[in-house]
Parts: sequence; C-alpha cells; structure tokens
Amino acid sequence: MTGKLFPHFPVRTVAVVGCAALAEPAHAAASPLAQFFEAGGPIIVILAALAVISLGVAIVKLVQFLRIGVGRHGFVAEVVKQLRVDHWKEALEGLEPRPSPVAKVMAAAVRGKADPMMDDTVVREEVTRVAQAQIDAMERGLALLSLIATIAPLLGLLGTVLGMIEAFQQMEGVGDRIEPAVLAGGIWEALLTTAAGLSVAIPAAVFFTWLQRSVDVEAQRMEDGATQVFTIPLYDAAAPVDSPAPSVEPQLAAQPA
Repeated sequence: MTGKLFPHFPVRTVAVVGCAALAEPAHAAASPLAQFFEAGGPIIVILAALAVISLGVAIVKLVQFLRIGVGRHGFVAEVVKQLRVDHWKEALEGLEPRPSPVAKVMAAAVRGKADPMMDDTVVREEVTRVAQAQIDAMERGLALLSLIATIAPLLGLLGTVLGMIEAFQQMEGVGDRIEPAVLAGGIWEALLTTAAGLSVAIPAAVFFTWLQRSVDVEAQRMEDGATQVFTIPLYDAAAPVDSPAPSVEPQLAAQPA
C-alpha cells in the first residue's frame, strides 16, 4: 500500500524519515542548552559545578539553622526568670534538651556556676570553649560559599579573555575577508562565561552574607546569655537570703569598758 501511494519512496525510506521527524523536536529542545555549554567551553562546565555546590551548601546550612533554632531566643527570658528566683536546677533541665547554641552556652554557664568546686575562671573558660565550638559548627561550609562568590567572576572573565583570544586568532587567519557576523558571534560567545560567572557569584555572595550575619547575631546572643547567668547571684540553700544578720550589740556590751 505504501509503495502504491509513494511510488518513488520505498517503505524503509519512509520509516527512516518518520523516525527522524519524531526525533527532531526532542533534539531541538535539548539543543539550546547543549549549544550554551559548547559555546562557553570548559569554563561553563566548571561554573555550572560551582553553582550546584553553592546551592547545596546554602540548602544544607538553611536546614541546619532551622534544626538548631538559630534566631529563636524566646526561652532566654524564662531561664533568666528561673535563675533570679534561685531555681538553677529547673533552669538547667530546661536548657539541656535544647539544640540552640544559646541554650548550650547558657547551660554550660549554669552548670559551672552551680558547682561550688569549680573556680569562676575555669567556668568562664569552659563557656568560651562551648561558645567557640557552636560558632565553628555554624560557620562550617561558609568559607566555601565565600570562595565561590570570589572566584566565579574571575573564572567567567578568564573564559571571556580566552574566547576573545580565539576570536582574534580567527580574524587574523581570514585576513581582509572579515565578516562582521562572524566577529560578533565570536564576541558574544566569549561574553557568555562572564555572564555565567556573575550569575553564580551573586547568589553565592547573598547566601554567604545572610548566613554569616545570622552566625554573628547568634554569637552576640550567646555572649549576652552567658553574661546574664554570670551576673545573677547564686544563693546558698542552707542560708536563706531573708535571714537577719547576727547582732553585734551583745558582744559590745560584754566587752570591759
């Protein structure tokens, strides 16, 4: 039947043409991205990898900050209120289960100050150690974001310079037969890497600045929480605060004139 309808096209030829027509839309859909990577060269591939890494680091840090409660300090006022009424044990029990860096630092301060065997200097050193450990955990990975924000534009500029060198080499090869369209095509392909580098660097810089600012604010809250613990007096349960001081008048009367 096919041979009668298309006498000049055998069945195999019609099948091949049909398959090619079906495959053409998929190829056309994938071609812009492929052309983009081909025009940008290896620099575009490196920048794409850096974009994936920076996005992954940003997501991991956001999840970490949400999990440990960075920026949530509503419990501090309640803990300070308990300490002011001499409920140190209850305050410590409320702080220890919390994953918040501020809670970790305040718990170390409460635990050390409530221990009569620990010197105040030792307690402060322990609180400083705990605070630094919490800051290091929050800052882990941020240096990579800062590095990507710094080197991505430089890599893009490097790709542009290499592309311009290649374009001028092609101009030198053709001599006087320079076509403006060919020259313009070489220039815009070279500029692709600069645009890609900036597209990677700007989000990385924004994420780094916001995350680092969150760490700095949390560090200030940790210092403030520890200071509040150290400035609250620790009362001895065996000697109530309201007990009157012993009078010295009988002793003065007993002394000989």
